[in-house]
Amino acid sequence: MQMLLQHRLAAIVGLATMMLGGMGQIRIAVAREGTVIWADDFETPSTQSPPTNWAMWGAQRDKGPANYTRDATQHHEGQACFRIHHPAKTQGYIVSAPGRAIRPQRGMIYTVSFWARGERASKALLQWIAYRSIDPFVDAPAPGSLPCTVDREWRSYTYSVREGLDFFADESQFLLLAFHATSTAVEEQTLWIDDVRVTERAAPDPVSLLNPMTIPHAALEHRLRPGERLEFTVNAASRLRRATADVGGVSFHRVCGWTGQPYNRKGVYTLRPELEEAIRELRLPMTRFYGVGDEPFGVEAAIDKVAEMCGRVGVPQDHCVLEFEEQGAARKLPPETWTQGVSYSLRQGYRFHHWEIANEPYSALWGRGGAFPTAETFITHFKAVTDAIRQVDRQAQIGMDIDTENVRWGNYVLQQLAGCYDFVAAHFYCGANVHRLSFEDIVLSENYRMLDRALRLNALLRAYNGDRPIYQYDTEWGMICSTADGKDADYEDRNANIIGTVHRAVRMIYYARDGLVRGAGGWQMLSRRNAQGFGILSQDAPDQRFLLYWLYYYFNRHMGPWVLPMDGTAPYHQPRQEAREFAGPLTPVLATLSEDGRQMYLAIVNGSWTKSVSCRVKLRNFRAARARGIVISSDNLDGKPLLERKEEAVFDFPVTTTPEELTCTLGPHAIVFVTLSRS
Repeated sequence: MQMLLQHRLAAIVGLATMMLGGMGQIRIAVAREGTVIWADDFETPSTQSPPTNWAMWGAQRDKGPANYTRDATQHHEGQACFRIHHPAKTQGYIVSAPGRAIRPQRGMIYTVSFWARGERASKALLQWIAYRSIDPFVDAPAPGSLPCTVDREWRSYTYSVREGLDFFADESQFLLLAFHATSTAVEEQTLWIDDVRVTERAAPDPVSLLNPMTIPHAALEHRLRPGERLEFTVNAASRLRRATADVGGVSFHRVCGWTGQPYNRKGVYTLRPELEEAIRELRLPMTRFYGVGDEPFGVEAAIDKVAEMCGRVGVPQDHCVLEFEEQGAARKLPPETWTQGVSYSLRQGYRFHHWEIANEPYSALWGRGGAFPTAETFITHFKAVTDAIRQVDRQAQIGMDIDTENVRWGNYVLQQLAGCYDFVAAHFYCGANVHRLSFEDIVLSENYRMLDRALRLNALLRAYNGDRPIYQYDTEWGMICSTADGKDADYEDRNANIIGTVHRAVRMIYYARDGLVRGAGGWQMLSRRNAQGFGILSQDAPDQRFLLYWLYYYFNRHMGPWVLPMDGTAPYHQPRQEAREFAGPLTPVLATLSEDGRQMYLAIVNGSWTKSVSCRVKLRNFRAARARGIVISSDNLDGKPLLERKEEAVFDFPVTTTPEELTCTLGPHAIVFVTLSRS
């Protein structure tokens, strides 16, 4: 399933928790762990809320001083402790004061120990958070987190992170402690903590991981220079590269998915004919199914059904990724099941060769999963399954999911498994808060941040794998922000309305144009009317289409096989200060050419919520006889992703053409597709 924003922020490394039995034992453990560099026992009398060493964090509406108080009635030892109250359906939490941020050093282990109890049995969360800078705040990869099962009894917790293995000190330069009273935002809970200590000690042995920040990587190519207007030249006689067609893919859930389609648990095909036709009309270049080995009717029958589905909707089998394991990484399949399924596929003459081993095996990071409690357990499993697959499928392309924001579940597994994998799926969901950031920052700057992350990953893949070509085939991605009241991202309409749709369009333009990935399957094909956050189609509304549907429908019709170079200018968006390095065009453009050279296709996004942009395209070695345009746009930031009628958001788009030139005006928050035909 998709990553939730709070899970991404957690990024837990999964180290063991050491449970201590009493206050004396805590002091002994601290002494053995090294030098105390940060501590708070809450004994200093204070009427300030929160206490001096702490700061409220999260959305401004969730910052209630009365929720963060020194408590002299519930303490573990001494005279007081810290009370952290979480009202239901809020997302506020507490962090150690930025003015007392820990400045980590290379080669050190940092251990935090504390006592905690809850008002009721629940799961709280300790989180290390990190910043490159705190003035202004610039995010850095988080070292990790610890889910804490609490009840009404005081219990002790200890958690360690290691520089060079869990984070890099020259990147995560400021560390803060964060305490969440509950890991379930909809729940009301009170957490008390006491005797918090952080110690520092030298690691006993060196770590050989490469720091991605120190590896040179290609800069993101914006193709257009900053300027007053969108004005550029396209030369049809100069072909830049092959377009990456597979970025127009959409990922299925599983064979008998959560909506009961395309098959039910008895293996009966349940997809309505009008939805089957709608999927076929998307002209999908790729797709992906997971849980194929975990269906009630067995792996062989499941593969037959995937093959049938691909045939029904026209997806090439050799562009379909199959993942066998249980979807939530709660249990793993033996290598023999993989051998059974892969061998059966080959005997049947199917052309499936892309095998993805485990869906998000790092699910333990947010307290789920269980099959892979540590990266090492996954590494062992991956090697065993890879060996089994390669013995029966010589054409096998084997991939794995990684978390680029967690060193152990990203960098470390890439290093340890170098030579074993052919592709990597980073699941580049963008967790930008769709209620706090501007439209422009969400659809442009945060995309440019994610694209830079993809380029850094490509550099790391080359560094670990040498001349062996490794590629990214991102099998699920999209916008992913939980709702304002803490519900899962499936219920946040802005993930899939005009905000999420424009965000995806920008990403797909860069993916298709510049080859950062070999393919990408957007999440997800089938949804329900009551969960529209990733909506494309729904059996609940077979005659209606989600806004995202029309993006994929037109994008796949306006991407020729050849990318054309562009020379010109575009207005640029300058993001908020903490993201200033991710400035870029307000109007990203993809220009492609048909195989026979008779049609030129333009896909253009206006990423401004308020401003129209005039556009002028000069044509070289292409005399245009006619042009047709389509625009996707909606003026409602809180509009429902499911459209009552296509005409609510999809319109004909007027363009003016001469044989040598095209002109038009891009309205705000718009995705424009233009087909030019040669005279």
